[in-house]
Amino acid sequence: MKTDELINALVADTAVPPSPVHRIVWIAAALAALVTGAVFFAWLPVRGDMASALTDPRFLFKWAFTLSLFVSALAVATLLMRPEQTQKGPLLLLAAAPAILIIGIILELIALPAEQWLSTMVGLNSHGCIVTIPFLALAPLMVLLMAIKKGAPTRPAFAGAVAGLAATGIAASYYAMYCRDDSPLFLATWYILSALLVAAVGALIGSRLLRW
Repeated sequence: MKTDELINALVADTAVPPSPVHRIVWIAAALAALVTGAVFFAWLPVRGDMASALTDPRFLFKWAFTLSLFVSALAVATLLMRPEQTQKGPLLLLAAAPAILIIGIILELIALPAEQWLSTMVGLNSHGCIVTIPFLALAPLMVLLMAIKKGAPTRPAFAGAVAGLAATGIAASYYAMYCRDDSPLFLATWYILSALLVAAVGALIGSRLLRW
């Protein structure tokens, strides 16, 4: 049987009755979030100014970015589980988090004097960020990959990379409660580098684990 025929057969098998494969990923994401939260709170302290941070637009923007990365990547991951998913339109969901970040960067560059741009981008804890976020993302990445494997992704490496982005969104949302660097310039550098690192690991593992 050719690959196209196999895909068509799988589509036919899952069409009647419709299989709720998308629920598997969302349930796995909830489990991954709980596990990551347990690791985070057992390992790192919440920043001392958390109460005031919840009223700071920069901190709230940081959560808006990390949560949009998580939700958009997870939504795309559910689509990639289905072999019939060939349209590129839904994949534009992945642009949501970068678009939000770009808006934040523009506003930050307007608000800050130019001489503060570099120091704000480097921040206070760049090394901790690029180590801690990928570490926290490992468990949710593996949970999400195992969930995606329940489907029939035709682009295993890409599906793995998307799982990595979703896992980064989970990890970074928790790490934000420890990290005192709230500037979009810091996010655009160190959070993005962390996301790319986890996505690369996800693509590498996914290319093997999700192959069928």
